[in-house]
Amino acid sequence: CPSSSGKPNHADILLINLQYVSEVEIINDHTETPPPLASLNVSKLANKARTEKEEKMSQAYAISAGVSLEGQQLFQTIHKT
Repeated sequence: CPSSSGKPNHADILLINLQYVSEVEIINDHTETPPPLASLNVSKLANKARTEKEEKMSQAYAISAGVSLEGQQLFQTIHKT
């Protein structure tokens, strides 16, 4: 899709989990070749996924350890700074 930020050399990429798709309807069938996809920085994406996983695991640990909601919020605030 064209970039939602309006930058001319960027595009939005939508990923769809096909396990949740039950029906596909073709609205317009195009025969021309689509423009090439933008290159993805796979290492940057992998680092972001790893960081987010670690953060979620930390939050899950706090919940399982019986930390109060206020304590969890304080930890998240400190972690952001």
